Amino acid sequence: MTKRPRPAAQPSAVSHTTVGDVVVSAVNDGVFNISLDDIVGVPQDAIEAAQLEDFRPIPPLLTVNSFLIQMPEQLLLVDTGFIGEFPTVGRLLPNLASIGVEPGDIDAILMTHMHPDHEAGLTDENGKAVYPNAELIVHEDEVSFWLDEGAYSRASETVQGYFRLARTALAAYEGRTTQVGADDEPVPGIRVFPTPGHTPGHTAWHVHSGDDSLLIWGDVVHLPGVQLALPDAGVAFDIDSNAAAVTRKRVLDQVTSDRMRVAGVHLDYPSVGRIVRKRDAYGYLPEVWQPIL
Repeated sequence: MTKRPRPAAQPSAVSHTTVGDVVVSAVNDGVFNISLDDIVGVPQDAIEAAQLEDFRPIPPLLTVNSFLIQMPEQLLLVDTGFIGEFPTVGRLLPNLASIGVEPGDIDAILMTHMHPDHEAGLTDENGKAVYPNAELIVHEDEVSFWLDEGAYSRASETVQGYFRLARTALAAYEGRTTQVGADDEPVPGIRVFPTPGHTPGHTAWHVHSGDDSLLIWGDVVHLPGVQLALPDAGVAFDIDSNAAAVTRKRVLDQVTSDRMRVAGVHLDYPSVGRIVRKRDAYGYLPEVWQPIL
């Protein structure tokens, strides 16, 4: 029997959904491993048990997504992926290109926060803006934190690297950065949904059109198998793990009570679905795929 060759390539990872008249596309940037030691706030044996109970790998695999929002008059992007750190990430731009979207087509970038796996794609290796026409929209508390010299001096060497990356990005978009606060609606149909704790200005974006809505969050949940079963579990990259846990439980309670669809940067691709109550905790129910275009 002739041995068949393996597939030469994996098709692009882009999945579309609708929110009223708006098309939201989950665009996968890749995956990378983190250590169980990066999860804090609950016993290690409980973390491992939750991961295995959900048939998830150890060490955990973290999905990275961005979200393209196609409004009637604007093309927006939520977060810009993780470039340069791992060989298994950095696929956002080719995946956007596969659906005919180039960096110059993006009108605005809505940032959930300024950690590298969300903002590293804002600039190239020379510190220049990747998105030449985009307005950068970010919470005012996020900007203040990453520009604060006291916070920088107190940070670990690793986190000081995060500060430098964030400052490079903010400098690259100087003159076209809009700072927002709680309850602002910087784009008609997209409202700020504050989720502080992971970082001071950590923000989810509430997309609404007609009677439909979708909450796009950043790092409310990193590892669904762990943090939905154990909402007190935080991560070592939290600026304030206690506040992050309070936010997580508030958001999970609200989206289940309101039956609101969610999309998560680190939810398993295609990353849109619903949070459901599961005994004394929560679970994730992916949205059933259907063609919309």
